[in-house]
Amino acid sequence: MLSSEQLTKLATALGGLPVLGCRPGSPAERAGVRYGDVLLTVNGMPVPDWHAYIEARAKRQQAMEIAIFRGGEEIVIELSLDGAISPEQWLETFTDDELD
Repeated sequence: MLSSEQLTKLATALGGLPVLGCRPGSPAERAGVRYGDVLLTVNGMPVPDWHAYIEARAKRQQAMEIAIFRGGEEIVIELSLDGAISPEQWLETFTDDELD
């Protein structure tokens, strides 16, 4: 298993975001997203940083299509967003330093 530092370096090299975990019961966890994945796209848009993620996430309200890198291959997953918090609510849980 990669360390969080190694995973972050891999994600940066791939132009994506590292998945360091999922909230229990979240749409991502229910869809099988897990520690060690690298999030490459959301709703067809590249997500090299958290600002791009928020913009891409806002494109669809009921579902979200993501592409992740796992085990040397790209996997596309459709997430149902039933009961998920809005991008704005999610963003409020972070400090500015965490988003840079």
